[in-house]
Amino acid sequence: MEASERTGKKFSTVYRGLDEKEVRDHLRKIQAEIDERDKRIAQLEEMLDEREENISSFRSVETSINEAILTAQRAGDDMKEAARERANEIIAAAESERARIMDEAMSRARHIGSQTEDMKRQSKVFRARFKMLVQAQLDLLESDDWDYLLDYDLDNEDRARDIVGDEGNNDG
Repeated sequence: MEASERTGKKFSTVYRGLDEKEVRDHLRKIQAEIDERDKRIAQLEEMLDEREENISSFRSVETSINEAILTAQRAGDDMKEAARERANEIIAAAESERARIMDEAMSRARHIGSQTEDMKRQSKVFRARFKMLVQAQLDLLESDDWDYLLDYDLDNEDRARDIVGDEGNNDG
C-alpha cells in the first residue's frame, strides 16, 4: 500500500462513527512514522551495503597480504637455499684450497728437509777437510823444519854481523 492510499482513503460515515479528521490525523502520523522507518531502513541497508563492501575490500586486502606473505616466505626460503648452496661452494673451495696449500707446504717441507740434509752432509765434509787442513798446518808448525828455519835465520844474522864487522875492521 502506497503512502497516498494510506492517507487518502475515504471512510464511510456512520451515525456515531469516528471523527474523520482524527482518523486522518492519526493515519498521517502513522504514515510519517512509516516513512521515517522506511528512511531509516534505507539508511541501514545503505550502511549494511557499505560495510559489506568494506568487508569484501578487507577480505581482498587480507588475501593480497596473505599472498604477499607467502611470496615473501618463498623468496626468503629461496634466498636461504641459495645462501646455503653458496656457503657450501665456499666451504668446498676453502677445503680444496686448504688441501692445495697443505700439499704445497708438505712439498716445501720435504724440499727444505732434503736441503737441510744436504747441507749437513756438506758441512760434515767441510769440517773433515778443514780439520785435515788445520791438522796439516799444526803438523807443519810442529815439524823440525821450523826449528831449522828459525835457527837458519839466526845463523845468517850472526854471519852477516861477522861479515859486516870484518869489513869494518879492514877499512880502518
